[in-house]
Amino acid sequence: MSSGLDLGGVGAEKRCVEAWIQAHDCTLTAVPEPAPDQCLELLQSQDWESELSSYEQAMEGGRDRCPPGLQLIDGDRILQVMPVRAGRAHYSYSCDHPLRILAFLGASKTLNVWDVGTEYQAALVQAHFDGDQRKLVSMLVQLSTETP
Repeated sequence: MSSGLDLGGVGAEKRCVEAWIQAHDCTLTAVPEPAPDQCLELLQSQDWESELSSYEQAMEGGRDRCPPGLQLIDGDRILQVMPVRAGRAHYSYSCDHPLRILAFLGASKTLNVWDVGTEYQAALVQAHFDGDQRKLVSMLVQLSTETP
């Protein structure tokens, strides 16, 4: 099954990943010098339940809002982990279109997977930090075809 994403393998250069915590009100808090273990700890320690409740209240009130979560940015590749209830999360992975002329025009590729258990978090976050798109996309595609 082809995802349509540019699946470049693990790069030899050192990865420079940025990380941000996004709140329901669209504010961003930078994570200084992020590392995979640190990001996994943030995913466990944040009060996502409160953020989700505030997000739902903003939605009901018609106010501006953003889905709360952790954003991991590596150049044009972004992995968003948006915790939902019961220890599950929504993952959104996007990158510029592999045909650079289309990327210049704003085209991108996005893969979304809902209702993913925490048992996959470490491997998904690590694959993104490693720049291993092939592994990350393969895991997300596989998870998208499984039922919880």
